[in-house]
Amino acid sequence: MIGGPEDGQGGALRPGRQEAKGRGCLGWPRGGAALPSQILHWPQLLHLHISGLGPCPTAMMDTPVEESLLQIIRSYHQYAAREGDVETLSLEELRALLMDNVPRFMESLVRGRGQGRRKPYFVSELFRAADKDKDNQICFDEFLYVLGRLLRDYHLQYHRQLCARYCAQHGLY
Repeated sequence: MIGGPEDGQGGALRPGRQEAKGRGCLGWPRGGAALPSQILHWPQLLHLHISGLGPCPTAMMDTPVEESLLQIIRSYHQYAAREGDVETLSLEELRALLMDNVPRFMESLVRGRGQGRRKPYFVSELFRAADKDKDNQICFDEFLYVLGRLLRDYHLQYHRQLCARYCAQHGLY
């Protein structure tokens, strides 16, 4: 079961770390073992596939978009596991995730490129905006807000590049 302390073979997923009790961001229980009556549903099978704990739910190869989505999920969990609650990101974990995975975006914060990003504390503001329940942690659902902001920024950059290329080809500068 997702959030359970064992890897299905009796071994601890994260030795020495204490599992958070209660419910996770999606309302799934944290800690404790799954009851035999609980059935693995698609999200749980996908989690096992992503974490490498089980076989892929389908025999098909992942498409590039599916692989990108799975990589985002893997990255989220890799950085969330660094400190505190293993299912949420702290501000420092989010900052590290962004520095390692979107370095050009982070560089643009320092150089002041991009609309509204001329401040070095943009990541802190982004974290506060994403943290809807104000618990100083970002669960995966809240992380989707961060991804949305990143995608919007990259989409704008994409269109600026297309426009610049078109203008250069047609002597419009």
